[in-house]
Amino acid sequence: MILEKIFNFFLPVLYFTPILRHNYICRKLLLIPLYKNKQKSKGENGNRGKNIIYMVQPETTFSGGLSDRFRGITSIYAECKHKNLPFSIVFEPFCLQDYLVPNKYDWRIEAKDICWDVQKVYPCTLLTYHHNLHNCLQRLAQRIILSYYLKKDYQQIHIYSNMAIADKDFSSLFKELFRPSSKLQSQIDFHLRHLGGEKKYISLTFRFRQLLGDFKEGGEILAESDREAYILKCIRGVERLHSKYPTERILVTSDSKTFLDRLSIFQYVYIIPGCVVHMGFTFDASQDVYMKSFVDFFMLSNAKKVFQMTDKLLFRSGFPKRAAMLNEASYEEIKL
Repeated sequence: MILEKIFNFFLPVLYFTPILRHNYICRKLLLIPLYKNKQKSKGENGNRGKNIIYMVQPETTFSGGLSDRFRGITSIYAECKHKNLPFSIVFEPFCLQDYLVPNKYDWRIEAKDICWDVQKVYPCTLLTYHHNLHNCLQRLAQRIILSYYLKKDYQQIHIYSNMAIADKDFSSLFKELFRPSSKLQSQIDFHLRHLGGEKKYISLTFRFRQLLGDFKEGGEILAESDREAYILKCIRGVERLHSKYPTERILVTSDSKTFLDRLSIFQYVYIIPGCVVHMGFTFDASQDVYMKSFVDFFMLSNAKKVFQMTDKLLFRSGFPKRAAMLNEASYEEIKL
């Protein structure tokens, strides 16, 4: 009983420690030097008053991919909304407004209003370390640390984060912040017409990372001699889903163009053309390349059911599940 009480007392420390340690090291080695350089190049900015900014910079990779950033944005916005604090988004290296524009809340901020002076701004990280996003102790630690950051006496708080502490309200928070830009909406409408409209198709996502050697990210790379057999195995997985839902068109999304190209022969499969990149690893892609990730996200969200294929090699991505959350689509993981 005594040991159990001691364990329960120290257990939360296991969640606070890595978050605070990363923030300390990252501020010292990356963020503060980065901000000092930006202050020299950009001059004295930021006189708009207190502001909380969800921040992504090309020099920082720890905010993750698009769905990781969406969960971080909505988490911080929810807390700012609760505390009646102004909230903005900086999403470099590209302009987020090319893809998403403010809906009910204007989160935009002009470059001249962003402060880089470390005497006036507190740049910080608040990351997720436990793969189970719904781990209650991790979320408790993140909420407490976020509240601590927001109370700091600085003109601006810049938060680099991928935490998920507001998932219960993700859909409503996202829709308060965002609606598709006209260019993105036109692409969504185009693909919906070809698929019969919203909730008229199912989707299936494969997340290979570097397995097939055609995507820039971490993870295992299959030997070239093993790739063809694995691609065929994944194709059989698509065929099995079709046999279960023979009347449904299947939108297949993936980070591997090699795999998607192989599916083009199947009439029941719908592929959104273009290449996709991981935003945490690629900072110099064209607007059209970045657009593909946003189109995929919204098209998944409009499916009647969202599937993700899993096995010991495929990466379990948060992207399709978060897309399903946006429009409350059913979500299921199926084994290859």
